Amino acid sequence: MATGTTVQVILPQMGESVAEGTVLEWLKQPGDEVTEGEDLVVISTDKVDAEIPAPASGVLVVIHSQDGETVQSGTVVGEIDPNGSGGSSSGGGSAPEGSSSEDSSGDASAAQDDPGANDATSSDASEAGDRSDGAAKAEDPAGDKATGGDLVDIVTPSAGDSVTEATLLEWLVEEGAEVEEGADVLVVSTDKVDMELPAPVAGVLEKKLFADGDTIHPQEVIGHIRAGAPKGGGDASPTPVPGIAEGAEGTPQPTTNGSGSASTIPDDVKISPVAARVAEVEGVDVSGVRGTGPQGRITKDDVLDAQKNGGRSSAEVKRTPIRGGASALARGMEESLTVPTATSFRTITITTLDGRRKQLKAAGEKVSFTHLIGYAIARAATEQMPVMAHTYEKDDEGNPVLVDAGQVNLGIAVDVERRGKRTLMVPVIKDAGRLSFRGFLDAFNDLIAKARDNKLTGDDMQGANVQLTNPGGIGTVASVPRLMSGNGTIVATGSIAYPVGLGEVGELIGAEKVMSMTSTYDHRIIQGAQSGQFLKTVEEYLQGEHEFYEQAFADLGADLGPAIEKPQPKIQAGAGGAGAAATAGDLSATQPGAPSIELLQAVQAATSLIRAIRSHGHLLAKLDPLEAVSDSTPEEIARQIGVDLDRLGLSEEHLKQIPASILRTFVGGETLADVLPALRDVYCGSTAYEVEHISENEQRVWLREKIESGEFRKPLSPESKKSLLGRLIQVDTFERFMQKAYLGQKRFSIEGLDITVPVIDELIHLAGARAGAQEVIIGMAHRGRLNVLAHNLGRPYDALFTEFEGGSVIAAAKTVTQDLQGGTGDVKYHHGASGRYELPDGKSIGVVLESNPSHLEFVNPVVLGAARAVQTDRGQAHGPRDEDVALPIILHGDAAFPGQGVVAESLNLQALEGYRVGGAVHLICNNQVGFTTDPTDSRSTKWSSDLAKGFDVPIIHVNADDV
Repeated sequence: MATGTTVQVILPQMGESVAEGTVLEWLKQPGDEVTEGEDLVVISTDKVDAEIPAPASGVLVVIHSQDGETVQSGTVVGEIDPNGSGGSSSGGGSAPEGSSSEDSSGDASAAQDDPGANDATSSDASEAGDRSDGAAKAEDPAGDKATGGDLVDIVTPSAGDSVTEATLLEWLVEEGAEVEEGADVLVVSTDKVDMELPAPVAGVLEKKLFADGDTIHPQEVIGHIRAGAPKGGGDASPTPVPGIAEGAEGTPQPTTNGSGSASTIPDDVKISPVAARVAEVEGVDVSGVRGTGPQGRITKDDVLDAQKNGGRSSAEVKRTPIRGGASALARGMEESLTVPTATSFRTITITTLDGRRKQLKAAGEKVSFTHLIGYAIARAATEQMPVMAHTYEKDDEGNPVLVDAGQVNLGIAVDVERRGKRTLMVPVIKDAGRLSFRGFLDAFNDLIAKARDNKLTGDDMQGANVQLTNPGGIGTVASVPRLMSGNGTIVATGSIAYPVGLGEVGELIGAEKVMSMTSTYDHRIIQGAQSGQFLKTVEEYLQGEHEFYEQAFADLGADLGPAIEKPQPKIQAGAGGAGAAATAGDLSATQPGAPSIELLQAVQAATSLIRAIRSHGHLLAKLDPLEAVSDSTPEEIARQIGVDLDRLGLSEEHLKQIPASILRTFVGGETLADVLPALRDVYCGSTAYEVEHISENEQRVWLREKIESGEFRKPLSPESKKSLLGRLIQVDTFERFMQKAYLGQKRFSIEGLDITVPVIDELIHLAGARAGAQEVIIGMAHRGRLNVLAHNLGRPYDALFTEFEGGSVIAAAKTVTQDLQGGTGDVKYHHGASGRYELPDGKSIGVVLESNPSHLEFVNPVVLGAARAVQTDRGQAHGPRDEDVALPIILHGDAAFPGQGVVAESLNLQALEGYRVGGAVHLICNNQVGFTTDPTDSRSTKWSSDLAKGFDVPIIHVNADDV
């Protein structure tokens, strides 16, 4: 550290990724006295600005790197003469080179006799004596660092006036490990910078006094190193370890030379030591002085200027060099002037965006407008308009080149306030359009946090080809930002508000809030029509097209709520145009007396309409994949089931007047006009429900809420869709192979009901992962049994195919699977199987397909009995049962369910104590193949499931093609 009799001021290492820094300002000049630990020079890196403290007391004699110079870590930027009359050591300071420790002690004793000396000298000498074997000897680079075997303290360095504590991030060396002098021992973090602390001597780490994560303070001993053997001879006086001198605070005591009154510097004023001395001498009150130094520090010139102006700072023009990230931003803005740009504008309504965001907030997700807008931009540019991410450059010969990165790297403009100044950072989300919404949120939030905490790396800021800036957050209506070189497009969003002029009445008249978007693009490679189409596409995503919100909600595991309704007027014209009346939702406000008979009749008709839709809406549902022609038209059916508005006497005006709040529905909306189409979608779509026959009211209300709110109808994520498609391909391929390979043989194909296999998959998953069942027991007839065996039970294909080859090879089949019983014909359709089904969480659940003792529905009581056996603990007295242990699943044929008495018998026994199993899932599979009998000739009811209504069973009708 020392050169001759001087102490070097070295630019420290500030982390692995920081290799250099720029000298912003020397706070001292050659000839100035400095105190150990006092801020000496301000350094700026691409991560942080930091003050470097003086390593020793003395006089600054040399500055090697001037203001504005960029230097590497480890560079000597200045030198201090410790033997000068500096700091707070007026009588002693460090001992001259060549003097012994005894000489130092002697000098200290003499200094105590000197009334002009202060306590710092004796303290320095005493401390140096205590550490003569372990402390570094700065004045003699060839001398020993420590006497072999002695303990040397590891001391936290000073990091400037503003740093009062730090966090010990990590010890890089364990106790007992050997360390080299200068090798990194631990990492500490302050609110300004992370840095590694080197070993002061070579030796063995003896003791850690603090653990990872502890808070430490400047000049605190945090560990000990047992020094190794000395490398050479010769004694040298020890240089005091930085910060051990007591009283070296850097602020002189009040003095006066008679030319001014003494002034005391307040503790909270940032002022350089020289400026403080001048203020004391001249009697200048610095409480009202505005500092022009780093972080508002008061300099000597500020004090002298205030003295000339009667204690006030002048308002003269100040020119400050732009350094660090601000300098890079300024250069980028200048380069942007070379990019020929044009801008497209578009104003969009945000009702859907705002409503979906509120739904996510209600689900516990912290999602902002910017999150959703940024994701929409990334997906729109990735999936629909990749041209917006194209960039322009020139090759080595100066020829123009269009660059297509193949992905959208979305830059997010972040306004950061640092040291009282604002700067712009643009971290980049790589390949943003292909991330799930959860992945996009995590990447976005992580980069914003790093920007706020000044922890962005160079990689975080590279590669953007599309940018998003949101000046609307501070009220800007529209913006045309600069397009930085290397980008294709920058999108700016404005404030969200009612259109101009409607701010006071927008809510009353049902106006929608709007937001402006601008697309500024590189006109060399992107044309105006493309930019306009891009903004239109972004709007489509934000309005809910392209399954934008379905995927976003699914990625977050949230339920997609009901469709967002447009705002309704809170007022409507009074009779005869007499002015504003009450809201449409408050009928009583428009009726000063009792409600009219007409309105009461309309409300009664509305309740009848809703009851009819819930009870009979399934008769209007689109459940037939073949779309067979019905004997009745939808209008005729509507009249038959009581949902025809004309017959009920309901007009469009009535629908708008009746508030949804009195109708006890769960589909959302403000009025019956909003509720009615939503209810029709729920009960008359490709899925329909029958629950109104259930006798217990509490169960009916619970089912209505879950059905109408869509709580259990979550949209599939892209990954789930791919998985489902793959499963259906397996089912279809198996059937096609069987049809070609074994033409003419009975196969009892699953044709038309391919979805059965994925449905069983889902039931098994729900039983194991959510209900905690240990076993699923399945029973079914012939149709589709081979596909269930192959895919839900995992029976090998070759074992199944062998049975179609004839009796001569049955023996070979038994070597593949041991539970074959042999035989030909349709015996193979009676075989059972068992296995383990792997769940997504790594666990497994047992799955059994029971052997069918006869045909069709005869397996029903077998399944129920097997489930009860599994539920019964036969190892205990009285055989206690746990109905959650096993789930029965029974597959029925549409014709067989009402046609065979064993079904009704099994349902009749299901609630009896001696037979109950806690319920079973019944899948009625109707591929419209009922052997020789049509439904109209085989049963007296509309649906085969009508038999189950007598047993309070909820019924769900599904169009099997509506995957």
